Amino acid sequence: MDIRVIAIVAGAALGASGCDVLSKGCTLVGCEDSFTATVRKADRSFPGGVHRIEVLADSASLTCTFVYPATGGSSQLCDANLSVMVWPETTCTDTTTDAGVTHQCDLVPTRLYETIALRGTPGQVHVWQSVDDTPILDAVTAPSYKEVAPNGRECGPICRQATVSWMFE
Repeated sequence: MDIRVIAIVAGAALGASGCDVLSKGCTLVGCEDSFTATVRKADRSFPGGVHRIEVLADSASLTCTFVYPATGGSSQLCDANLSVMVWPETTCTDTTTDAGVTHQCDLVPTRLYETIALRGTPGQVHVWQSVDDTPILDAVTAPSYKEVAPNGRECGPICRQATVSWMFE
């Protein structure tokens, strides 16, 4: 179905439901319930080798295996509802001129962090991570979720999200 048709149908449905999306300036930004852990080493490096992440989220067991640094494409194998990414940190600067403000962010490739993301709102999350079979992380949390409404509470959707920060050993 054409995206324009979907937008027209969605707009008509919202108008019929009494939600005046256009006059409130609502956008169509989506969100989903999620838990995210940001993981770093104190020196901001990232260990190389074969990574294995095991997650126990309530009673669900999930795993993800990947090689860092990746050689020749993606080799990440994660169960559904679990994603893992390694990111470079950024440094950002704002420059003000007569023409306006310029915002520029630059990657810092030697300073890395990992995100472990789960769909849903588990009440208890336990994560183990190893590199080449050497344990580097054993962390557990009972997440505290906050409601997020990217389009405003009156427009929806409203999602529940939690984030934590952990350090590698």
